[in-house]
Amino acid sequence: MFTFDINEKDDLWCIEDPGFNEDSSKYYEGLLTQGNGYMHVRGSFEEGVRSVKQDEEYDRKPANVTLEKHKKQSSKWGTYIPGVVGKHPYLFTEIVNLPFFMAASFAVKDEDLDMEESDISEYERYLDMRDGTLVRRFVWNTKEGLKLKMEYFRFLSFADKHLAFSEIKITALSGEGDLSFRSGIDAGVRTNGFNHFENVLFTEDSDSISVSLKTNGGNSVLMSTKLFLSDAVETAVMQDLSRINYIGRKHLKTGECFVIHKVVAANADCDVEGGNMEARNVSGLYAVKKENLADYYEAHKKVWKNKWDDAEIKIVGDEKTEKALKFSTYHLLRADNDENPNVAICAKGYAGEAYCGRYFWDTEINMLPFFIHTNPQGAKNLLMFRYNTLAGAKRNARAYGYKGARFPWESSVSGEEECACWQYADHEIHVTADIVYAIMHYVKATGDRDFIKNYGIDIMVETARYWVDRVDKDMKGRYVLLSVMGPDEYLPMTNNNAYTNHMVKFALDTTVSCIEELKEKGEFDEIKSRLNITDEDMEAFKDVAANIKISFNKDTEIILQCDGFYDFADLDFSRIWKDRSRCFGEFISQEKNYRSKALKQADVLEMMMLFPDEFTRQQFISNYDYYEPITTHDSSLSAAVHGIIAARIGRDDVAMDFLKRVIDIDLSADKKGAEEGIHIANCGGLWQMVVYGFAGMKSGMWSDEVTFAPNLPEKWQQVIIPINWHGEKKRYVIDKNGFELR
Repeated sequence: MFTFDINEKDDLWCIEDPGFNEDSSKYYEGLLTQGNGYMHVRGSFEEGVRSVKQDEEYDRKPANVTLEKHKKQSSKWGTYIPGVVGKHPYLFTEIVNLPFFMAASFAVKDEDLDMEESDISEYERYLDMRDGTLVRRFVWNTKEGLKLKMEYFRFLSFADKHLAFSEIKITALSGEGDLSFRSGIDAGVRTNGFNHFENVLFTEDSDSISVSLKTNGGNSVLMSTKLFLSDAVETAVMQDLSRINYIGRKHLKTGECFVIHKVVAANADCDVEGGNMEARNVSGLYAVKKENLADYYEAHKKVWKNKWDDAEIKIVGDEKTEKALKFSTYHLLRADNDENPNVAICAKGYAGEAYCGRYFWDTEINMLPFFIHTNPQGAKNLLMFRYNTLAGAKRNARAYGYKGARFPWESSVSGEEECACWQYADHEIHVTADIVYAIMHYVKATGDRDFIKNYGIDIMVETARYWVDRVDKDMKGRYVLLSVMGPDEYLPMTNNNAYTNHMVKFALDTTVSCIEELKEKGEFDEIKSRLNITDEDMEAFKDVAANIKISFNKDTEIILQCDGFYDFADLDFSRIWKDRSRCFGEFISQEKNYRSKALKQADVLEMMMLFPDEFTRQQFISNYDYYEPITTHDSSLSAAVHGIIAARIGRDDVAMDFLKRVIDIDLSADKKGAEEGIHIANCGGLWQMVVYGFAGMKSGMWSDEVTFAPNLPEKWQQVIIPINWHGEKKRYVIDKNGFELR
């Protein structure tokens, strides 16, 4: 009887669910999400939770992204293929929650297995991050006296990304009786309460069952599954309006066991492989035989091992932080599809649909550094997504009445603006410049200068045209950016946001310097013709870059977040913010928040972190001391930035406090932060906090060689960091005395 040879459990590598609880079940579903870049499945029970309807329909309307309360339920199935989207009546385009292909349920006589109602003992469930496998074990004490040990194991293949595998082993510990089973594909799911499915069709042949569908966004999806049973058990196929299943019955006596292996193939019309979706689906599924199941698992483990070899950071002396870092690294690795330049990584890491599967500035600023130094091809593809959606960015600019390209605050696959809240969509424009910063970060750290010539220059020139058209002139003849929202979303329409203006100046200066470099290399003529770059363009880029309002220099002690920042209202946080475990925004009206010195995150500190050589140590200290007390950290991006700066200026205890905050954002069982998905940008933030903060690595944006200035926490004896630098894989050992290359 074949069963997969799974890893021996290692607590350092395993994220554990301590036991079913209706208040925490949805949290663990998000926390234990599996994926292989191509597809992702929340860590939901195969049988579901009987009291929860997965196909309940309701209206979800646009809301404040920080304060929105999502539907309370103890389970939320989630199966996502990035790129498969649908149209929502209120939320524009969103990723579609697809049929749940891990569905499998059991019954003894009239009793269904259900975590809420069944008599369960010896429960164990964990995600093994070494190879992205999910393990569940427990004893089901049935009302009929049959005592069954249930063992579940599943993975989404990283070697064959269109395939998923599961194993369920049932052992009769005592008693005798009939076990009924049902295993198939359940299309009774909704996305944010909405049904995106059209033309759902269930089919069967001699060896498999399938569901095909179209979304109301125009995508086609095909899923097929087949079973391998350890014993010759007669099965039949049963279907209704929302699901198709194999059904069967196995008589078990004490000591006997029964194993069900399930193989799933999933394909979509937007796959980069192209060609006939049905043919790809059939060939993938039918290549899997009972006798080669082990080979598929071994190939899957090998890919994961290679990924960990390139990305695993070891912290000697602090297993808790090392485990949290493995968690963040795991989700970054499984969320990225480095073979598909038509998608990026959504804000919830494809572990939930709270942000509708959309892409933000988080990709370039929070996640990209991790991929630059662990998987440069993955980093390149994230930037290629922006290149491939440049046409959508140009449509955005035209829609607002401007030339060039304006990247959206919230992007789906088209590159057009998808944010339904006007204050963000209209005013949070810094993402357009952030992308140019990210391009240069990638190019400088990898040495891939050809990226500029082939792709990056198009983005630079078109976004530069937008900035030239977007600025206004003040009475002193300076260029100004009026009515903008910086990364701090608690001040919505400000003038000359320091972060935005500085990032725009950088983007324009970079565009000019890259054009000059292309001219020197004799590579500019074709680009000039293709992009229709005129002398007037060049003069305008230089003029705005030289004269955009920058209200600080090396002698400025406090850098104002925006014009008139001192005039915003002061608040008594101790009086207003009665419960610090909840968002500050819950205790104050949006109107009052928008006119007060209460920041969601500190723009100025983010800017200083990204341009460290432009500021003195004293400026770092002064601005940290000014802005941190009025920063609520309601943004999941905030704590890592503050932690990095605290580590750099020697505030060791404060840095450790922020490290705990960063870890707790998803890993605190009390906060339940992963209910609606992983805070994937925070995962990138934790990596940066260890590498750029405590280890003190200088960003490849500003250094031609790898250097570290460590300020390690007291109990950290050593940190071992793999770094990909200009195409070479390196491994550095950092301790309190310095660093060395191994």
